Amino acid sequence: MFSNQAQKKSKQGRQARREQTGARRLYSIAAWPERLAFVGNLSLGGPNYKFSYAPSHAEAVNKLLRLTGRLTVTDARGRVRTLSSVRATLANTQGGIGTGPIRRQIIATEAPTGAQITSQQKQQVAGETEKQAGEKQGEQVQTRVSLPVTENTGPTSYCGVLYFHFEPLDAGALGVGAELTKVQLNVRLESLDETARTLHGLYCYVVDALYGERTDERLAAAAIGELNRVFAG
Repeated sequence: MFSNQAQKKSKQGRQARREQTGARRLYSIAAWPERLAFVGNLSLGGPNYKFSYAPSHAEAVNKLLRLTGRLTVTDARGRVRTLSSVRATLANTQGGIGTGPIRRQIIATEAPTGAQITSQQKQQVAGETEKQAGEKQGEQVQTRVSLPVTENTGPTSYCGVLYFHFEPLDAGALGVGAELTKVQLNVRLESLDETARTLHGLYCYVVDALYGERTDERLAAAAIGELNRVFAG
């Protein structure tokens, strides 16, 4: 008896929410980086909205990257509504094609005892490296002629798209006429400014550390620490 009543109330609650949002549901949002934030547009078949998600904190939760930040939605009339402390968890990624972001060193490395080399030896090694690089470049050019364009792999791999899952969002507080209980944020990492490019490299480090075949907790902690430093300005 109790179970039937609970199911009935749950069904009534779902129906009420559908009526409030016009039976529409938003499943995903496309976005791109702009300085510290991810920005984009929402279209619900009628009114259009602009949105911005600006992370202010990053952390690793159950070996997944979770961001916390401010979500802002602006309607067609220019009215702005904001939710603070909105969480988004990185669920998946897609590799990029072409030249990846420049990754600055975030973990100090020290040469082991006895591994120091002289200036002359360094020059000799550099010359051999340049020669090998030239040979490999020639091989790569020949390979590119016959192979289709695919995602970069190995040491040249990097993230081209990040897929975040938002926690359930309050559509009424944001003034959006759709259900926002399960929204995915699809971020295409086309970084056009210096801050966005820096964050792009750090996100790639986090993905390498947490989402690869083996978890690298040291690299993850260093990259997430750098993310929070950049977020703090």
